[in-house]
Amino acid sequence: MRIEELENAPQWLLDADTAFANVEIIDGIVHWNGGIWKEGIWHNGVWKDGIWENGVWYDGIWDNGTWDNGVWNEGIWYKGTWKSGVWVNGVWRTGTWLDGTWKDGLWKGGTWEDGTWKNGVWEDGIWQDGDWRNGKWHKGLWYRGTWKKGKIARFFPSDMPPSND
Repeated sequence: MRIEELENAPQWLLDADTAFANVEIIDGIVHWNGGIWKEGIWHNGVWKDGIWENGVWYDGIWDNGTWDNGVWNEGIWYKGTWKSGVWVNGVWRTGTWLDGTWKDGLWKGGTWEDGTWKNGVWEDGIWQDGDWRNGKWHKGLWYRGTWKKGKIARFFPSDMPPSND
C-alpha cells in the first residue's frame, strides 16, 4: 500500500522522501515491503525489502534489501547488502558489507568486503579487507586488511588476524 493511503501512519513516515513505497501498518508497527527510501528518519518497524538510499535509522528490524548510505543507530540486521554508511550500534546477523564505518555493535556472521571497524564484537564471518582498530574477535576467517588494535577471544591460527597490540 502507498504511504498516503495508510490510516494512522506515524508522522516520521509521512515526512520521509520515498518512491514506490509498499508499506503496511500491522498492530501499530510499520512494515516496509519494498520501494525506495530516499531520505528521512526511520524510528522503528520492520524492513522486509527495498532500497535505502540515505537517512537515519534509529531502531527496528532489517530483513532484506540494499543499504546505500546513511546512519544506522540501533536495531537488528538479518540479511541484505550494505554498500556504505555509518553503523553506530546494533546486531548484524548475516549479509554482505561492502564499505562503510562500523563504530560499535555485535557482528554474528556474513562477509565484510571493505571499510573501517572501530569497536564491537565479531562472533563469526569472513573478513576480506579493511581496517580493524579495536574490538573483540571470537572466530571467523580473516584474509586481508590491517589489524591495529583489539582482543582475540579464541585463537585459531588458520582463521585469525595477526595481533599488533
